[in-house]
Amino acid sequence: MACWLASAIDGQETGWIQRFDPRFWTVNFPRPMMAALTNPAADAIRVDATFLTAADLAGLVWESADSLDHPLLAYATNSDYTGATLSFTWTSGGIIALDQVNGPTLTIEGLDASGAAHTWYVRLWNYASGTPTDAAISLPFSALVS
Repeated sequence: MACWLASAIDGQETGWIQRFDPRFWTVNFPRPMMAALTNPAADAIRVDATFLTAADLAGLVWESADSLDHPLLAYATNSDYTGATLSFTWTSGGIIALDQVNGPTLTIEGLDASGAAHTWYVRLWNYASGTPTDAAISLPFSALVS
């Protein structure tokens, strides 16, 4: 088998991915809770989770910087979400509904205007149309209110 140790892109095929491509999301959760993320279609993500206590919390994660792939194969880092909109259909069962006080949120970790680390929490229900368990959600990053 032919192979070599590459230190730079030199003749390899390159391409691009669309931001929020379903293939590059991950799921994060504490042990002993269990969760799995699958892509049943090219434009879909399905998360199945088993919550063992009332304090369990699971997160569907999009990273601006690809820290999992080899540096020569990773997608480009882009932390600027100006003008970006994430739109998706939310269908859930067996978890807190979107319209509840402690319902699902979008968590954004980044830097504030002064450059200090900051976390923002955006209530998904505020950007949803539909029912608390079946809704279309559109998150225009330039107009989000946390």
